[in-house]
Amino acid sequence: MTAATLSIPKFQFRFVPALGNVIHPGNFHPLGTQAHADAMLERVAPAQAPAPGAGGNWLVVGASGGFGSAARVALGVGRGAHTLGVSLDAQPNPESSNKIRRIGSPGFHRNRAIERGLRRRGLLARSVDGDAFDPAVRAAAIAEIREHFGGRIDGLVWALAAPRATDVRTGTAVASALRPLGAPVTIKTFSGRDGETPPRVGAVEITPGSPEEAIATVFVMGGGVVTAWADALREAGVLAPGFTLLTISYRGNPLNEGVYRKGLIGLAKADLEFQTRALSAVLQRELGGRAIAVEGPAVVTEASGGIPGVPFYLAHLLDVMGERFEDPLASMHRMFAEHFGAAGPTVDGEGLLRMDDRELGADIQSELARRFEQAKLGDAFPDALYDRFMTEYARTRGFEIAGVDYEAEFDIDALTRG
Repeated sequence: MTAATLSIPKFQFRFVPALGNVIHPGNFHPLGTQAHADAMLERVAPAQAPAPGAGGNWLVVGASGGFGSAARVALGVGRGAHTLGVSLDAQPNPESSNKIRRIGSPGFHRNRAIERGLRRRGLLARSVDGDAFDPAVRAAAIAEIREHFGGRIDGLVWALAAPRATDVRTGTAVASALRPLGAPVTIKTFSGRDGETPPRVGAVEITPGSPEEAIATVFVMGGGVVTAWADALREAGVLAPGFTLLTISYRGNPLNEGVYRKGLIGLAKADLEFQTRALSAVLQRELGGRAIAVEGPAVVTEASGGIPGVPFYLAHLLDVMGERFEDPLASMHRMFAEHFGAAGPTVDGEGLLRMDDRELGADIQSELARRFEQAKLGDAFPDALYDRFMTEYARTRGFEIAGVDYEAEFDIDALTRG
């Protein structure tokens, strides 16, 4: 192998028992990531492609992640929208001695493939790489809109789910905390397979969050940064009449509400929903527009392995829902197809668009509750459930993708150049 070539034959990862059996990925495959993104584009492609621009101009913040990349594909391929993506992704570093850092990140390659596919369809697809909390990134996005998108956008999909952010007022990093409020919560997990030793059911106790952690979590995952973007875009005069803002979130379910809806993250989600409603009133008054908080379903993303208890829940959910399970693309495609036609969106009593409706069905949740109750500490975790989840998780890192030769070497410089 020369210095400019590399093969990545296998997904590398490790379970961390001390942190509640979270999964730390060790690598990713760039060609697999791009092939997965190409397949997303083909999944949405309608028999009669919409005319380029028919869906207007849309900004997607968090464009390289699960819901963000899915929304961009659904908007572009499914509706003919021109899109501007904003995301913070590790770029290829040709000078690095670490070969994985040298090829960048899954987000970089996912963005590249999606934009390439959208452009082949005659669509405008551009990106701004940077921290959405940085005012300079907002300014760069506004400059892009003015220069390349006719000075107006018709909608914004907010799909940012960063675990941390930089507070530009102090220059310090602020991290969110997935902790309960008031009292500890014990959640079930599974361990990794070790040779012939099967994965086992385990548990982790999560201690309550502090007031400081609560404030930090609301800062990172609440609605303040969304309002800052909306205000900047309004003041710049780049919002079209009838502008639509969609904030994509996840409320959780009865089995994890102790660390989700009733935890620190729940405070942040409530703040996001509140600020979305407030922005809707402003947009309606000024532009005849609207802002809608969208509650997405539980999905397997790059972040799924790093949250205690989430792999356990998702492994069972994949099995219980079967063909009814929706990945981010299926959810976003259904959302735009069913809720953004002539009839308009259907919201619940809180004004929320519930794309988690299928996951939270009584039949699904009752079966999950039964399984959670039956799973005892130390029991073998079912191999089929383990393998299904780990396969889906590997796909978020570019592995387990049909048609990719994982033994083949690829040219690092050619892959990342241009």
